Amino acid sequence: MTKKENTTLYKRFLVIRTDRMGDVILSTPVLTALRKRYPAAYIAMLIKPYTYQVVQGHPHLDQILLTGSGRSPLTIFFQLLKKIKSQRFDAALLLHPTFSLALICWLARIPVRVGTRYRPYSFFFTLRIPHHRKKSGRHEVDLNLDLAAALDARPHNVRFYFYIPPEANTKINALLKPFKKTFIVIHPGSGGSALDWPIEKFALLADRIQNEMNEMVLVSGTQNEKPLIDKMMHLSTTKPIRLEGQLNIKELGALLKKAKLVIANSTGPLHLAVAVGTPVIGLYCPLLPCHPNRWRPYNNSACVLMPNITKCKTCSSCDRYNCMNEITVEQVIEKFKMLIYEEIK
Repeated sequence: MTKKENTTLYKRFLVIRTDRMGDVILSTPVLTALRKRYPAAYIAMLIKPYTYQVVQGHPHLDQILLTGSGRSPLTIFFQLLKKIKSQRFDAALLLHPTFSLALICWLARIPVRVGTRYRPYSFFFTLRIPHHRKKSGRHEVDLNLDLAAALDARPHNVRFYFYIPPEANTKINALLKPFKKTFIVIHPGSGGSALDWPIEKFALLADRIQNEMNEMVLVSGTQNEKPLIDKMMHLSTTKPIRLEGQLNIKELGALLKKAKLVIANSTGPLHLAVAVGTPVIGLYCPLLPCHPNRWRPYNNSACVLMPNITKCKTCSSCDRYNCMNEITVEQVIEKFKMLIYEEIK
């Protein structure tokens, strides 16, 4: 079935997105679309535990469901099935479908199950949207909203919501108090989600921002990215302030909201900065699964830098590997000047 279902009886929705931080952030406009179309509905979202703070406090979300962890896959499967079945949802939107999640929604007897058409398990869906996501050339936000549109829900304007609790602001204010000046955040890692800009260039960039622009640089990252940031600090002469492993997601959002600018690879914190309204410069590789056509900062293509390659499928046997090295520090500085000038203007 591909046409729209009768939408008058929808009272309980389940939105499913069980991958990474950035993916969840880019899925949250679906919550707003559903709330606008069905203001009295009950809306739940199924996510992984580590992305809980991404949607915690979202004004258009009634419940957060978490996938299991630390048990056998079979135990997790049946516990999740029991949890979802007990909720008696009217419709499920599988924004990040997997075979097991599609099967769970079918076994839970959710009447309307929205997913994409071209997967081996798409027969589990009652509404199948004709998407080839990797090949579409469209933004992830718009692809997500297409699934909501199948239930007659699409906002005229896309808006992100990220709730920052008072305690997160308190911690960031205390962290920044000794410095008393504006700052730039650099996030040099990506957790393996994309081909990264070389760390040597991030070090040079931090030095130029601090020396030439007289702006303080803070470096964010996870605890697992400590070796990468160690290398950046070793190469830097100005020694920016390092914060890896010190902030949870809410605190990172509070920090990014106060930043003058965020510079990062294609990764979750870049989208978090967009969600809290901070200007960004995104450094993107031309690989099709990571391409800025799909993953750029939403509605802000002017702040994207990419090697002069239209698209490619793999880095193996490429004579331009690592092409990210072709993005120069000077190009980033020029973007920096342009964004700061526009902000002042």
